[in-house]
Amino acid sequence: MEIEMNRIWKMLALSLGMSLFAGSPALAEAYQEKIDAMVQKIVKAYQTPKAFSNTASLSIEFGGDQMQEQVSTIYGADGSMEMQLPNLVIKVLDGYFYAEIAGEDGSYLKRPIGAGFAPTIKSVFGTTEIIPFDCMLREGNTKGWLQNMTIGVMQNPKIEGIDTGKDPQGNESNIMSVTTPNGSMDVFVDPKTNLVTGALAMFSLGEGSDMAKLSIVMATKSYDKLPKPITFEPGDRKAVESIEEILPPPGEEPDSTGKMAPDFTLPLYGSEEMITLSKLRGKIVVLDFWATWCGPCRRGLPLVQKFADWAGENTDDVVVYAVNVWEQANTFEDVSKMVGDFWKKNKYTMPTLISMKPALTEKYGIGGIPVTLVIGKDGSIVKTHRGFSPGIFDELKAEVEQLRAAD
Repeated sequence: MEIEMNRIWKMLALSLGMSLFAGSPALAEAYQEKIDAMVQKIVKAYQTPKAFSNTASLSIEFGGDQMQEQVSTIYGADGSMEMQLPNLVIKVLDGYFYAEIAGEDGSYLKRPIGAGFAPTIKSVFGTTEIIPFDCMLREGNTKGWLQNMTIGVMQNPKIEGIDTGKDPQGNESNIMSVTTPNGSMDVFVDPKTNLVTGALAMFSLGEGSDMAKLSIVMATKSYDKLPKPITFEPGDRKAVESIEEILPPPGEEPDSTGKMAPDFTLPLYGSEEMITLSKLRGKIVVLDFWATWCGPCRRGLPLVQKFADWAGENTDDVVVYAVNVWEQANTFEDVSKMVGDFWKKNKYTMPTLISMKPALTEKYGIGGIPVTLVIGKDGSIVKTHRGFSPGIFDELKAEVEQLRAAD
């Protein structure tokens, strides 16, 4: 509450200050020069290192829910670049632009970088909002970097003032006060390095909605040479030139109700045990397909965990498995660590399986996650839930109780 109140007082002071400046063009000009000088120091800080990496950890809180994302960027001294988004990896290497999408390991996008990174991003994805803010600053672009830093949450931001103080971690900081049509934000800058260390914003999702909170924490490292060079391994995948060739046009996903659930054998996280679906015949099976980067999945998992707890306490013929899919990692060990860290952090206890290949979701006709399936004792699919539902606990409970009553 203290941080929010400080922001209110600060923005009030800024608004009063701006009204005073309106009557004094010289003061207003001097104040703007101070802001411009600060921005140029930040630009230089990102242009100076021969190579560097940055990880931005973002957390959005709204209505009691929390969503977390992470965006990582790496820049080599040779002009190479790597950007990791939750379900997308982009690399620039030897004059080519590469893009890999989670869950699509049969092909990858490749095209010449041509006019530059930003035009290529715009050509491929139809937007420039996914361009990392540090990339924009490294290229000397001071327009739109704050908006991109917030993954587009804070639209049309304007720097209103500069102050000194401490960031949320208690470190001395230069603080840029930013306003937008939908909220306000403090951007924290290290006074020694002039690198952005984080941000804290309050914003509205729409007229009449409650305020949401966005916090960003940066972790930046500079190098003369990257410890590990950026590389790209195409393997036996097919190179294509458009995202449409990787992702087929959306259509209606098949209704599998009444059909036999495709069999599979998958490793159980945290053990050496392998789980085979067909060996679970005689039990009602609930499968929840998810990924660590998937926001709707993260919203739904606590409710699926609640259902798993209920099933464990009240039934002996219902089993629940989370099924991790589409992670952006190359080895089972890496995925297992990602899953384990996520599971422990959220204190989940239901078992989760790990699928490394897209063949599983293809067999089930899954084009998006989360998907939760209820499979009857005979192995047939009874119900398919697609997307996040706040009522999933009650829905699963009712469906399972109906199946058990029919025995």
